Amino acid sequence: MHVGEACYPCLIEQGRRVLKQCGIYGEKEEEIMQMVEEFVATNYSSEAIPALLGTELHRMLKKLTSCDDPFRKAKAEANALAMELIPLAKKIIDDAQDRLEAAIKVALAGNLLDYGVYGANTGEGVLKKALEEGPVINHFPQLKRLIKRSRRVLYLLDNAGEVAFDKLLIEELTRLNLEVTAVVKSLPVINDATLEDAVQVGLTHTCRVIASGSDAVGVDFKEASEELLREFNSSDFIIAKGQGHFETLDAYTTRPIVFLLKAKCTTVARELGVPEGSSVVLVRSF
Repeated sequence: MHVGEACYPCLIEQGRRVLKQCGIYGEKEEEIMQMVEEFVATNYSSEAIPALLGTELHRMLKKLTSCDDPFRKAKAEANALAMELIPLAKKIIDDAQDRLEAAIKVALAGNLLDYGVYGANTGEGVLKKALEEGPVINHFPQLKRLIKRSRRVLYLLDNAGEVAFDKLLIEELTRLNLEVTAVVKSLPVINDATLEDAVQVGLTHTCRVIASGSDAVGVDFKEASEELLREFNSSDFIIAKGQGHFETLDAYTTRPIVFLLKAKCTTVARELGVPEGSSVVLVRSF
């Protein structure tokens, strides 16, 4: 997926958010922001992929700020908040007529825990509201058919905090006799989940967890670890969580892929043909 007009100011705002998290203000802030604006102006083109452009921006910011993990505190807070909500989420799944469908809704609701770009706005009331809203694109029947004929699933995780809700969905997939491998980032980038976050929410006790090979937002196959490439080539289907994975994998055709996301920005919403803020369960099978 290529950039839209809304990506330009979004990238600039991401720069400001990083500096805030790093505690950088005043003259140094303005100096770095000028570099951010120059970077975006130079690299922004109709062929650019938002997630990969954002990756390069955040790598530049790490060097300029000497801050390798600007959102570390925010990620820990997101994990803690998510864990507080897990008993409610479990009850919703346990009470549901269709546990898998409920677990997918829980995982989608967890996608609201996004400190990195948009700021988190998830409490019990917001979670309940999100669970009541059905996906605008809902390929749940196609997903069920995929599950019936599959054994191995690759699950590409998105944000910290959110991974606690992904854990519940992975538990349901395991109940259906699927072998799930989850993928975290090898290095911190924005608020994407790393192994530290997976451990904090107990995901490593639920399924195998591997590292992507880099700090790329979404998936950059040129930087992917050998282990991740093997899983891509051997899994029966892939679950890709969040906008970054959609932006980098929308043209992926090697294996069936299930995109689970909230369309949080106008560019992604327009690409999917849904209202901004919509939940999406999109299955692409080849």
